[in-house]
Amino acid sequence: MSKNKDIFTELLICDAMTINSPEDAYNQLSKAEKQRLGAITNILQARLFLLSRYLLRQRLGSLLNQAPATLSFYHTPKGKPELASAALRFNLSHSGSLLALAISSDAVGVDVESRVLAPERIARLAQRYLTSEEQQWLAQSRQPGHDFQQLWTIKEAVLKADGGGIANNLHQVTWQPGSTSACFNHHDYRLHRWQTAGATLTLATGHHQPVQLLSLADCAPALEINSPQPNLAINP
Repeated sequence: MSKNKDIFTELLICDAMTINSPEDAYNQLSKAEKQRLGAITNILQARLFLLSRYLLRQRLGSLLNQAPATLSFYHTPKGKPELASAALRFNLSHSGSLLALAISSDAVGVDVESRVLAPERIARLAQRYLTSEEQQWLAQSRQPGHDFQQLWTIKEAVLKADGGGIANNLHQVTWQPGSTSACFNHHDYRLHRWQTAGATLTLATGHHQPVQLLSLADCAPALEINSPQPNLAINP
């Protein structure tokens, strides 16, 4: 049985600032992707965009036995990108220079957050987007910054897996501290969480199978890597 017909999820985390994309990376982009890249003025954001699309195309092409440059994508009515002609799902997230890529045979969402927010910012966001129970939990926390980061990435990962959009839905994702699952729109999502390189990363899937952790070599052996990459070997 081909790999894309099995139930599986793969996850890659990398540091874009330590990776040089190959010269042919740009040529693998679609016309729309090239136009979007050309409109990005921030150097780091442009680097993240090019590398994320390159790695995504390389890995999907390998799984589907298809040339990476020939892969076609479309956006759902809610704005989520999907493959045009395959049953694989994927999701991307970045924070600072960290980039996360998830590919699955089922619903999948990933969110990585490296920003450390000031207490007053956390209080404002909690009041606006979290339930009263979640706000109370944070108020009693000994590590409000860490716990807020964890809760926020859980909610975003679940909503990205659902594909319905982040806006006005954060408070509807329910999660009990310590639980390995969360619920949204009457669907349960399995959670996988890591702390790495000072960041919190959460993966939400529609199944309970183990997650396969990828290395850059699994996606693109030709990449020039200048320093060690974030480690997800330990799952708290």
